[in-house]
Amino acid sequence: MTTLTSVRTVSADPALAARIFLDWSQDPRWRDQVRRMTVEPAGPAVTGQRIVEELSFAGLTFVTPTRVEHADGAEARYRGGSGVVSVRGSRAVTTVSPGSSGSPDLPGSPREVRLTATLDVSLRGPLRPLTALLAPSYRRLQEADLDRLAELIVLLDGRSREGSAPRATG
Repeated sequence: MTTLTSVRTVSADPALAARIFLDWSQDPRWRDQVRRMTVEPAGPAVTGQRIVEELSFAGLTFVTPTRVEHADGAEARYRGGSGVVSVRGSRAVTTVSPGSSGSPDLPGSPREVRLTATLDVSLRGPLRPLTALLAPSYRRLQEADLDRLAELIVLLDGRSREGSAPRATG
């Protein structure tokens, strides 16, 4: 099994960041390889939520049923797999410092928000030996995905504020 962890920090409303990052139905907006995402029940992660992801990677299509094992509004942990791949991981949104607005306790005020994605992935069956070989490519893919996520959150946060200049940092 290969563990991949990616972290980005954005200056944005924490609630907005959580609405995008912890709602798997939003993934096609920022994860290029995702072809289809089915989420039941729809909306942000809740414990027991079922997700079916269709992803293209390394010339293959993976369809991975997954279940959210725990969700609390700021973090979601999941586990899933198919005959070809096994996955488990988490997504977390953490407020790391107040923004420069001078009013960090007001809803919707910008703050430095850390987005953390952790994924344990392992191919199964005859593809198992490829896990270590493909890990660097998947790591680059996850890093690029988090860059797009940060850009999307900053863009959406900027649209909701007049005259602000949100930013993303790696």
